[in-house]
Amino acid sequence: MSAREPSEPADGAGSLQVFVLDIDRKPTLAFEAHGLAAAQEIYGDADLRADLAAFTSDGVPVCAPNSTLSLRAATQEEIAAFRHAVERAPASGQPTMTFLIKIDGVMVVTVGPERE
Repeated sequence: MSAREPSEPADGAGSLQVFVLDIDRKPTLAFEAHGLAAAQEIYGDADLRADLAAFTSDGVPVCAPNSTLSLRAATQEEIAAFRHAVERAPASGQPTMTFLIKIDGVMVVTVGPERE
């Protein structure tokens, strides 16, 4: 999946925050960014939208042409799922994004934090 790297703050300040992209009011994709402006830059990326349109979940496009997308801060549970996925992802210089839904044709090793 392509996406632009989150913009670094000009002064190097600011910590990464986890954001969620809701598609048609369904939490779909979690990612990190240096604040809301950087998250909005990622959210607005045409390549990301094209990539999302190419994926399906249970045979239904993840992002149809008429889908409504919205951006918000992640909940604690979504942050935990994102961190869990990042810990298990292979090392990469690219930003990590985590689907919060099942994606057809993708083998998932883990889908969320272990629960006791």
